[in-house]
Amino acid sequence: LIESFKATLEEVREADLLLHVADLSHPRLDEQMAAVDAVIKELDAYGKQTLIVFNKIDNLPNRELAESYLKRFSGSVAISARTGEGVNDLVQALEHTLSSWRLRSRFRIPANESALIAEIHRVGHVLELRYDGNDAVILAHVPPDLAQKLERYAEG
Repeated sequence: LIESFKATLEEVREADLLLHVADLSHPRLDEQMAAVDAVIKELDAYGKQTLIVFNKIDNLPNRELAESYLKRFSGSVAISARTGEGVNDLVQALEHTLSSWRLRSRFRIPANESALIAEIHRVGHVLELRYDGNDAVILAHVPPDLAQKLERYAEG
């Protein structure tokens, strides 16, 4: 079990974004957060973009504690996984973060380049797809590395 836990933690090195979910109702929250930071440093993953998600706001007697942590950790969100409160804020924070990693581009790709078209669908977000003769014309949000790979197919 410990080895599988370590293997899971090793994946942190490969991640583009870390979601640090913290129990806002825990009496030793600061200690727990410091312990997570220490493990992330130990894994040489410190400095990765991290979204802090404070969970269990429904367990708080008042919202002052949540507000103080949200101010202390800029860009963090507070949710209740049990009631769903704040989940829309989490989704918006994730969308904002992910959209900053993607470029809106239009590509004209020969239909016989089906692997490239499939890759756009797999790692990008296709906004529009139409066929013009033997070409697929695709408007999509794609990661910068894919945009660079598809540069010769880019339109305007």
